[in-house]
Amino acid sequence: MPNMPTCVECGAPVTNLYTEYSKGNIRLTPCEKCKKFADKYVEHDFVIIFIDMLLHKPQVYRHLLFNRLEYRDHGIDPNVFKLGILLILFDVYIKWFRLEKYYTASNIPFIEQPVFLQYLYILFLCVIEFVVFQFGVRLAVSFYIGDKYAIIKYNYIAIALIISSFGKILLILMVIWDYNGLEYSWLINIVVLTSNVEALAVFLNVGYFKTLLILIFGLGLKVLAQIFFIQITNNPLLLTLLSI
Repeated sequence: MPNMPTCVECGAPVTNLYTEYSKGNIRLTPCEKCKKFADKYVEHDFVIIFIDMLLHKPQVYRHLLFNRLEYRDHGIDPNVFKLGILLILFDVYIKWFRLEKYYTASNIPFIEQPVFLQYLYILFLCVIEFVVFQFGVRLAVSFYIGDKYAIIKYNYIAIALIISSFGKILLILMVIWDYNGLEYSWLINIVVLTSNVEALAVFLNVGYFKTLLILIFGLGLKVLAQIFFIQITNNPLLLTLLSI
């Protein structure tokens, strides 16, 4: 995997992204291969970057994964780590919101438990789902394309998945605007999946179909882990309410 700046247009390595003549006065470097600016996002603000992430542009993920974040052999960028924690906590909120919305129509002993224990239960479930999904994707990557690269930066697989899962935060808009909007959360899940496909395909430099198979494997392990956890805790009715 590349350890130097990358052209966001064609993916070719470049020596530098820009030349700084004075403070605030820079000139973007053109890529020798495609002749376009190596990284146009250097001069773009976060709003443009976010919009291009919504549009699933591979250029923006090359910018984030190869040019924006500090490249590390181990560990995860602190900002990405914080985003990962935020996504887990947001999953907890969404599951709890769904549970609260429907519990009156279901006879679930779980609802009678103290609120603190309910929160810990759902939090533990979300952490398990997150870890198993990450592990499943890594396992699939090592199986499908492990021989393609001498070294695969597995920490950047996690980074790519976390960054491209930003769409989960959009569910909060449905909660604010329409209490029944959470019924359409599956649309957001599709957006997150397609974003994951785009980001992982960019990082691994493989086709979309193979990337989709890798993610489906990870999602399959995640579902199995969820079912196993809920079954061993004797809360089978929660499967319908907490499966998001």
